[in-house]
Amino acid sequence: MTVLRGRLRGKRIIVLGVLGAVLALAGIAEAVLRYSTADRMADRMSRRLDADLTVSLGGTPVLVQLARGSFPHVEVEGSDTTFRNFTGVSFDADLADVVREDGALRVGSSRVRAELSAEAIAASVASRGAGDGDGDGDGANGGLLGGGSGGGGGRSGLVVTTDPASGHLVAHAGPGQLVTVAMRPRIDGEALALDRTGVSVGDRPVPDRVADRWLADLPRSLDLSELPLELRPDTLTVTDDGLRMDLKGERATVRR
Repeated sequence: MTVLRGRLRGKRIIVLGVLGAVLALAGIAEAVLRYSTADRMADRMSRRLDADLTVSLGGTPVLVQLARGSFPHVEVEGSDTTFRNFTGVSFDADLADVVREDGALRVGSSRVRAELSAEAIAASVASRGAGDGDGDGDGANGGLLGGGSGGGGGRSGLVVTTDPASGHLVAHAGPGQLVTVAMRPRIDGEALALDRTGVSVGDRPVPDRVADRWLADLPRSLDLSELPLELRPDTLTVTDDGLRMDLKGERATVRR
């Protein structure tokens, strides 16, 4: 009887050992497959966004997701990305119901939170202003961003700071950045509107008529149309570092 019990115990140990080895191999295979699948998906999305991305595939085993041909939840993180008129943008994205089909990725819906730094906002405003100015100013008073005669407000001279308490962006331009422009950002359809609420030189307010001439090349809005994943801006918050924008997207396709 003792010998029989010993043999049964030995067989049980062998079976448990085999099961443990199988589970370990399955875990390794899952990890390898998860990494390679996420890496391929990140590579495809990176080509569209011109950025390095990190992709996570949720808690469902990748083997199950591949067998179904769909990924119910995909998380994407990116930094230093190009986001329409902005560069150096960080974002977190949640993609739902991602399906591989005909060499493309079809996304059921998406939610994205993008962080736009004050430096990125300044660069975008300066770029739009310098490029969109209509040249109808008169000499030194024709605009502070377009680099007209007098040259004090060139593209590199614009600085943007934030005032989260009042929900304002504050642009500093002109010679010595003495011209201060308070702007309240808001979402206006597929654009980021910049509503000017006050202009001053030092501590002195500037009349609207004069401000309009000085700021002829300061854009009143920045285009946010034709974003990836059919994204549309939803909410906007002024932060200590810039702007936080939440966006929503419906069905979209990411092709090679």
